[in-house]
Amino acid sequence: MTLTDMRKLGSAMQGVACEMIEKVAESGLMEMAQAVTETPRWLSKAQVCCAAQSLFAGLEKKRAGYFNNITDTELEEIPTLLLLHLPAEKIASLPASVCAVFMKKMKEANLSSLPLTSRSRPTLTNRALNCLGRNMSKLSSEEVLSLGSLLCELAPSQMSLLAPEVLNSTMQALASCTQIPPRHWRALFQLLNDTYGDPSDWTADTIKSQGPLLLLDDSAVRSLRYKSWLKESLSDLMDSLPSPPVPTPPQEFSRGPDLSALRWKLFSLSTSTSEVMPMRRRRAVLPQGEAGLTVSLLEELGGANVYWSPAQLSKMDAATITAAMETLGEVLYYSAEQLVVLREKAIQAWGPVSGFNESQVLQLGCVSQGFNLTELPSLPFSSLDTLETLSRCSWTQPQREAVWRGFVERINKTVGELGAVELVGLDQFICGLNTEETGQLNTDAFREAVQSVGEVQCPLAVTELLKQRAVAVFGEPQGWTEARVNSLGNIMAGLSLSEFPSLSSSAFTFLSPTSVPLIPPDRLAALSTSQLKALGPDNAAMITNAQWVVLGEAQRAALGNALGVAYDRAEPTTNPPRNLPQLSGASMLGPLGVGVFMQPFLFLLLGFVL
Repeated sequence: MTLTDMRKLGSAMQGVACEMIEKVAESGLMEMAQAVTETPRWLSKAQVCCAAQSLFAGLEKKRAGYFNNITDTELEEIPTLLLLHLPAEKIASLPASVCAVFMKKMKEANLSSLPLTSRSRPTLTNRALNCLGRNMSKLSSEEVLSLGSLLCELAPSQMSLLAPEVLNSTMQALASCTQIPPRHWRALFQLLNDTYGDPSDWTADTIKSQGPLLLLDDSAVRSLRYKSWLKESLSDLMDSLPSPPVPTPPQEFSRGPDLSALRWKLFSLSTSTSEVMPMRRRRAVLPQGEAGLTVSLLEELGGANVYWSPAQLSKMDAATITAAMETLGEVLYYSAEQLVVLREKAIQAWGPVSGFNESQVLQLGCVSQGFNLTELPSLPFSSLDTLETLSRCSWTQPQREAVWRGFVERINKTVGELGAVELVGLDQFICGLNTEETGQLNTDAFREAVQSVGEVQCPLAVTELLKQRAVAVFGEPQGWTEARVNSLGNIMAGLSLSEFPSLSSSAFTFLSPTSVPLIPPDRLAALSTSQLKALGPDNAAMITNAQWVVLGEAQRAALGNALGVAYDRAEPTTNPPRNLPQLSGASMLGPLGVGVFMQPFLFLLLGFVL
């Protein structure tokens, strides 16, 4: 591929493998770096790391100790996105003569491609502070703000040295940070307390300016004392927070405060007499159903209805449950105890389960999780719209199987007669198919729907069955292209101990990040260091602790290389499996017309370019 071709790729840049970047001649490395970073929205973290490593290696060959005596012009040429991936020791050794250019680049830098535990983050911050050339206590607000996103990386111990007026402006700027290193949260909240006092004594203006930092301490949010304006201020705070990214990135790249304490506080302010009455007249929570649990209140609370206790939910009368069922059905993550009560209330309002109609099932939504394995198949699941609504909920595997049985019995079709639209529409309930049924899936329908099927997270036994179907349709794994690996998504986790090592190293860059934690540890341990290195940052960040502990030292080092920079491994955590359709009313069937074909098309386009 020529550099001219690379500039023409546009969105097809997503299909460029690291091997292609690494093959660029040394004389063209800088042009390559500038070409790929012209459209950063199409670059993956893996491509950024590959481009940075290739560029830096080429520059070091050009001149020994290149970064120790780099000039302004040379530093200016390096795209900021790639400069962030310069090894920490080389960042620290940059000469003072390039400080002006370095600070200009840091002010515009976006750190989202760096792991939160990357050693480059504090090194970049300290290098920038050194460039400012003054003691922390002497810095002006303008100088601190010149740090750009590195301001979010400042340690509380450093900020405490700032002059009071500078600290105030710094804290206000910090409240706008989308990422603050978790290791700083506790000390930063203490500094917040020392600067502005106990949050319970804050004014509405302080809540407005410092609210996001308040969320660093759950107990402080829960214990805020009642004020007439508090509910409105906290509601405004909730509305001002950025929407969580979709899909959810690994915690190594995105980790914000848990909002459950804020949601609970808003629920409490809406429902508890203890928030509005004098101390001597306080009571726990309104005896809802008798006075307070109204349809209008339930609709106002929305997702916060999850905070009602089972006893409070049991107070609802039939008229309330009938009118509010659709609202209650949209709530995710009810406890088993809450679901028992809501199931009983639904039966009281609508009669036996066998008499429910599909409109009522749609209203039930996630409340239908409360029905037992005998009742679930008798619910009238007969349309993809119903399954789309129910796919938002967190179903157990036995429940998925029961819903699938109910659906297939009502549509009067065999498994082999299901088309691509129906396979996509099944969403997580495709996990309910047994061994015989997965083998009967129509070849053309499976081929067309496989990308959507691959977005579902099934138990390993079912994933292995879907993998067997993929082998029957697409051939043996060692022949799968990067495009095929990408389209199969979570189905890739079903590959066997011998099949995983048979994949080309370049294919591992295109694994779906959600598939990585699903791979059994012994199968991940069978991978070579080159395969692990090829995982790329997003995939390497998804490795679980159970997978990590079975890897050898060389394999762990390869994972470090996959992240692109030296980092300190945090205690691994994985996000809970999500089998949610797109929100905001978007149909889950949309990807069939777009997503199923887009990624392979990008690779096909590359074939013509090359």
